[in-house]
Amino acid sequence: MTKNKNQTLLSSNMTCTLTIYSCLLGLLLLVMVTPSEATVHSVFTYKNASTQLGQVVTSSTLVWETYDGPWQMQFAVEGGKYVTADEHYPIFVCRVNIDGMHTSGHTEKIQQKHVCKAEGKNNENFDVLMNKGHLGKIGWRQWTKFTAGVPVGAIRIGEDSYIGRHKDAAGEHHGADYNLGSLELTGLGKIRVMEQQEERNYDEGEVLIETEPVRYELRDIKLDRLRTLIRDNLTELATGQLENLGDTYNTMEKVMSYSFDQLQYWGSHEGVARGLPTKIYEKDASTPSEINWALKRGEKRPETKVVSAKLWPGTAINVTLLGNYVTLEAPYSAKLFAYYHGSESVSRKISAELRKSYLKDVKLEFSPVFWIENGTIVPTTTTTSTTSTSTTTHATTTSTNEPVPINEPPLVEIKHVGDKHSGPDTLEKTLQKSNEVNAHEAPENMSSKDAALAGFGLSPNNAAASLSVGGTIGTLLLTLLLL
Repeated sequence: MTKNKNQTLLSSNMTCTLTIYSCLLGLLLLVMVTPSEATVHSVFTYKNASTQLGQVVTSSTLVWETYDGPWQMQFAVEGGKYVTADEHYPIFVCRVNIDGMHTSGHTEKIQQKHVCKAEGKNNENFDVLMNKGHLGKIGWRQWTKFTAGVPVGAIRIGEDSYIGRHKDAAGEHHGADYNLGSLELTGLGKIRVMEQQEERNYDEGEVLIETEPVRYELRDIKLDRLRTLIRDNLTELATGQLENLGDTYNTMEKVMSYSFDQLQYWGSHEGVARGLPTKIYEKDASTPSEINWALKRGEKRPETKVVSAKLWPGTAINVTLLGNYVTLEAPYSAKLFAYYHGSESVSRKISAELRKSYLKDVKLEFSPVFWIENGTIVPTTTTTSTTSTSTTTHATTTSTNEPVPINEPPLVEIKHVGDKHSGPDTLEKTLQKSNEVNAHEAPENMSSKDAALAGFGLSPNNAAASLSVGGTIGTLLLTLLLL
């Protein structure tokens, strides 16, 4: 009896222990697998303001992001290559804070992690320059001391310095092919870098430049059919009355005007400049609509209709214009073209959220014919033709309390006047089953010669890092099970 009791207690203790280990392991896996949210800082670029000093503006496509792991490097701005007999990988632009001053450098790998090499030292706490969505046009521009001032678009690193680089004097297969430093504005200017643990100043080098687009175009728009939400709201637009105050049977007309809010918002996307002029090319639309990117566009759209009907003297009808006010909300994919001075462009696929409000299906409703004098409905009589199965309704009038036949019922017509803005939206016809987009695709026609872009996807070294993490987790699991 005692033996069974001890076995039960032992089994219970083992179960509790395994449960605790399982919980700890789950928490550990969650911490190791889930990337934390990196801190983001603004990037400032030089803009020629037609003055000797110029000014700096906030970049719409670049950010400084605190380094948190290798997975961030898919959007990092490339500063050169690290090449030795055993290793070959891209190096990226980074910065560290030394004595309260930001200093630029480049990344290097140490045991599958990155460090920022700046001022001749390896730093584990640093920021990486990110080109979000690869929609910024980034390149290294040749600079000499005879260049007039700071190039437009130069990326500021310090109070009076900008990111620069110089070819390493050691040549190929000796590590980083470029030493990253800064363009200093002392005298005619100089490129300052650390080379072989010593500070070197050069009269020539390269400066990192961001070129801002001047406009965008959105094409090949496809809505996600499964997640599209369309809400219809039957709305009263205008009311009026047609009345015949004359002495003869005649056509009465009434002009009815109304207006409605036509709204469109095409969402936002990382790396796309807010407020930049954008043309939207919708399928089957005769002309593109024009918006400012990431800003809601609303317009008051007026329309006019002429309503007419033949009425007998002393009669009238009430008329009402109704319309279907639609709100459309949907995720969409499209191809975004960024245009630069000189008509050069880059393009890539993006995904965002669309919201539109518009009016369609304007129709007319009217009341029965009534007497103006007392508001009573004009009586009607119905006769059936012997040559047809259809029924014809005739209205009658009353005089001295006696109904008088009317030769024909009122025929009410509606005609549009002026510009027409209402109608079905062209995007309703483009609904498709699935429109998934790889958010990490690079611009399709970005020049590799002048674009400083990171490698896309996992490189062999990054893949090795993933395997290393997996191996570590496996080892930890085995250790816990053996305890």
